[in-house]
Amino acid sequence: MANTYAWDFPSLDAAPTEGSLTDVVRVIHYRFIATSDQNKPDGDPYTVHAYGTVSLGGASSDGFTAFDSITKDQCKAWTLAALDKTEAEMKMLIDEQMTALITPPVVGKVPSGW
Repeated sequence: MANTYAWDFPSLDAAPTEGSLTDVVRVIHYRFIATSDQNKPDGDPYTVHAYGTVSLGGASSDGFTAFDSITKDQCKAWTLAALDKTEAEMKMLIDEQMTALITPPVVGKVPSGW
């Protein structure tokens, strides 16, 4: 089983002003998506999403990035730092979820005579 991965940042919550700075990102909404090379019975690939938010610390003018200059790679770095995880650790966690989805450790069943 091989997965492909993608990061998505659907929304950034920003303070309109903070001191002399404008549009200061305070919260990042993120989604980390894994898509399997294995398909479900309907032909669509299996996918797993990890979704959440991270809060960022206070802003300072040192190293401040203007809102319209923020990149997805920067959001990924900030998100991983806030989660105290590496991308490899995130992949491992989502791979475990994918394995459980494709080959569930427990399945619901009833005896045939019911």
